[in-house]
Amino acid sequence: MPKNVRQPDGAIPRKPTLGQTIGATLAGMLAVKLANSVLTTLWRLVTREDPPQVDSDVAVLKKALWIGLVGAAAGAARQAARDLIKPPTAGPA
Repeated sequence: MPKNVRQPDGAIPRKPTLGQTIGATLAGMLAVKLANSVLTTLWRLVTREDPPQVDSDVAVLKKALWIGLVGAAAGAARQAARDLIKPPTAGPA
């Protein structure tokens, strides 16, 4: 990383510790599991049926919606948990 690179708030970035890296990984996995459980429960409450499985015979649109929801929820949950424990060390991408 080049010298004199500052974060958007003006702070000098610090390299994350090994504990932060391991903690962020574990928190990310737990967050994805929790997001999937919550999303499955919400799907069952709203549609009154189980989420579509890969090999089930349901409409393609329903499968695509489920995959999109799970992907977005898992990604957002993992990133939020990671950023709480191991904050970004550089400015905007």
